[in-house]
Amino acid sequence: MNILNYARHGFSWQPQLNTKGRNETFSAILNTLCNDDFFTVNSALSKEGILQALIEREALRSTAVGNSIAFPHARLENLERPLFAIATLKNSVTFGEESVRIVCLILVPASDPSISLKIMAQFSRVLLDDASREKVLQAHDSKTLEALFSEETNLDNPLVARDIMRMPRWSIQEETLVSECAKMMSNYRLRAIPVVNKQKQVIGEITSELLFKYGLPAFFERLKSVSFVAEFDPFEKYFKDERNTRAGDIMNTNPRVVSPEHTIMELVFDLAIKQYNKIYIADENGKWIGAVSKGTILDNVINI
Repeated sequence: MNILNYARHGFSWQPQLNTKGRNETFSAILNTLCNDDFFTVNSALSKEGILQALIEREALRSTAVGNSIAFPHARLENLERPLFAIATLKNSVTFGEESVRIVCLILVPASDPSISLKIMAQFSRVLLDDASREKVLQAHDSKTLEALFSEETNLDNPLVARDIMRMPRWSIQEETLVSECAKMMSNYRLRAIPVVNKQKQVIGEITSELLFKYGLPAFFERLKSVSFVAEFDPFEKYFKDERNTRAGDIMNTNPRVVSPEHTIMELVFDLAIKQYNKIYIADENGKWIGAVSKGTILDNVINI
């Protein structure tokens, strides 16, 4: 089903808004999206209440996703049907720590929260393409903006890895010292970090479990008690070797790398049943383009 047919008249296209801040941007979008007809049907709602719901959602975690894009959204009691608006901004505004110029604002009934994820996924498929995103930013009228989203937005498309993945951020190389890797993982609270080559292909992975167990004798995993070796220092080998050991020396050489079309069910199976810390998404050339972790699933699917 085409997303425009699903939402019927519950959408608006607002190019080149001239606003100065995030909340002012929300207010400007709602002025057009939630008109008199909207409040006739949704009489239990108010613009102020909707604005507050959007602000409260941002307080939990910024909805900016990179590439100057944000997906502010709210789940509302007493909302009859989903609504959305696409707005572009003349000047960027700050969401959390990121600058945003494309705002995809989505309102959904509290009884049907998953529809917001489907709408986000369809818009993302347009906006992840650099050329399409630039056309969106350059659009100066609502008809042009609408046309850019009309063809590809189909709610019947299944959710896949590319719809929820997070863009590449932290990585290391084979020659990175294990001590530097440990500091990076500690500073950014990472459970796993990919090892990439010069072509940005994921060739290995360092996990917190791997670092934690580094240097322990293999027989430790079979012990029921360590009372007879209570004086053993489990980190002796780490501190002895930290200046010389590199990521390539100890990395897991079989990280889970999948295509952007890997389905949500397959991702959950890999994370929950196979117990991978992170799933790496690669394009047709093997280049790392994103990642999915249990936290990603929680943030983008369960806690939408």
